[in-house]
Amino acid sequence: MTQLVELQRIHEQLDDAGYKVFAISNDSVDRLSTFAAQHNVTIPLLSDEDSAVIRRFGILNTLIEPHEGRSMKWYGIPFPGTYIVGADGLITDKIFDQHHARRPSGNTLLHRVTGAIPPGDDGNTPLDAAASADSEVTARVRLSDPHLRLEVISTLIIDVQIAAGRHIYGDGAPDEFTPARLTVTGDGIRCDPPHWPAPATLTYQALGINVPVYSENFTITVPITATSSLNRLGHGLERDAVDIQISLTFQSCDDLSCSLPSTLALPTRLPLALLVEPAGLATYAERVRSEAPADQ
Repeated sequence: MTQLVELQRIHEQLDDAGYKVFAISNDSVDRLSTFAAQHNVTIPLLSDEDSAVIRRFGILNTLIEPHEGRSMKWYGIPFPGTYIVGADGLITDKIFDQHHARRPSGNTLLHRVTGAIPPGDDGNTPLDAAASADSEVTARVRLSDPHLRLEVISTLIIDVQIAAGRHIYGDGAPDEFTPARLTVTGDGIRCDPPHWPAPATLTYQALGINVPVYSENFTITVPITATSSLNRLGHGLERDAVDIQISLTFQSCDDLSCSLPSTLALPTRLPLALLVEPAGLATYAERVRSEAPADQ
């Protein structure tokens, strides 16, 4: 349901880029109509109540048995995912995840489809900055969305600024140089590997080698999600933000000399928010909790 709200939020940008949005689920027409009215969803919502189309696509959630779900109807749902289809009807990309509940936020999906870096500047996202001692390299951290939500893939955006006349080394640099590295850690979060833009090539004539470098400002993106240790379905939020640690290690050089390797620390606080949850989920969670054995 959160995904539908996210798709509604970005459907105009997708439309401007030439894409039309359709959502399909095994919910009934009445339930979809009620949800659309409650959340001002105008994108087409298609009902596959008997899961016939879901089965034909081979994405029925086989981890759920027909008898499961006394308080909620779980059987028949698909593994959540997104297909991007070209004008010729051929699938050009698809987004599925090993975790059955994980899906991209609207801005992350927009980034995947169009390639545009999410703006992350709506005033609700934290803006943290740090600089090396001599300001050779500075960085700013943004979040693609106003909040992190349970298993919704948002995008950390790290804007790196390099002082004029200097460069830092990219992945694949020889052992004599220290390539830039980014690490993201924090309790209750999951991150995919960072995505770096392609570096330029610097030729050291005297050494007879080519070295990958960044000599202009660039942006690193990192997919990030909140896990159930921060936010459990039907249980509400126990805190409103999570602290993470971001470290950028690099070696800054000019045409004549190199500084020693340096690490830029970027402590960041990311706000948390609840998913748009199905009606009755809190009641279901409470029943599961009350029926659990005392030793659990």
